[in-house]
Amino acid sequence: MTPTSKGQVLIIRTERGLTISGTRVTLYDVMDYVTAKYPPKFIQGL
Repeated sequence: MTPTSKGQVLIIRTERGLTISGTRVTLYDVMDYVTAKYPPKFIQGL
């Protein structure tokens, strides 16, 4: 992930949807992992 100077991660709009900057992980992917009760460490590792 690409943090900004304040340590925040940027969310950008791509053709795939809202994506975490510097990754191919969309917010839809993250929400699927959260609702499936994946551990936070696993999600963070993506």
